[in-house]
Amino acid sequence: MKRLLSFGLMALASFGAAGMSMAEEAATNATTTCPAGEGTCSVTAGLAKLPKLAYMVGEESICCSEMAKAKAKETGAKLVYLVGTKKFDDETAAFTGLVEETEKFVDQFSKPQECKVSGAISIGGQECSCSVMAGEIAQNLKKAMDTVAVSYKVGDKACSCPVDAKATAKSSGLKMMFVVNEEATECEQTARLNLAKAKYQAGLIAMAKSSDTATKN
Repeated sequence: MKRLLSFGLMALASFGAAGMSMAEEAATNATTTCPAGEGTCSVTAGLAKLPKLAYMVGEESICCSEMAKAKAKETGAKLVYLVGTKKFDDETAAFTGLVEETEKFVDQFSKPQECKVSGAISIGGQECSCSVMAGEIAQNLKKAMDTVAVSYKVGDKACSCPVDAKATAKSSGLKMMFVVNEEATECEQTARLNLAKAKYQAGLIAMAKSSDTATKN
């Protein structure tokens, strides 16, 4: 591990954050270690492939939610939210779409994929010489990704069981928080997004370490 880079896994629990949408807020305030060598970090490149929330005002594509909202107000054109090729009319539905697409993307990342044309097998973006090798990589990926999980916190009390957390929140009158890699949010949708991203990041790091070791050997 040779370089420290910053990545985002945290999102706000409400849509009222000034200057940022929930999806944009999900791109700040976390750190990880990149095990790659000099040059472009494979973890950085991998994270850039995650689904993103974009905005369309009229025929103009805009990446910032506040700029898009200002443009829509100025021109009177309709603001459309985009997640890949899917279009949404409101931010809540768009964020739900982003969460679902991110979960699907991460799920596919961890499974061996066979090219229908060449017959080549790849997993995690890495081409494998055979199905046995793909299976071994899949196991390593699953092991790394399974180390990431949601835990819960109510006040100062932390627990791993959502049922217990809900009961404690009800009896105490305090909010139940979802925690992923020490980042807490009261929004379950945001927690799902954080979890998917954290699992994906763990998988990317495992793949990068494996490739780095293989290169040195």
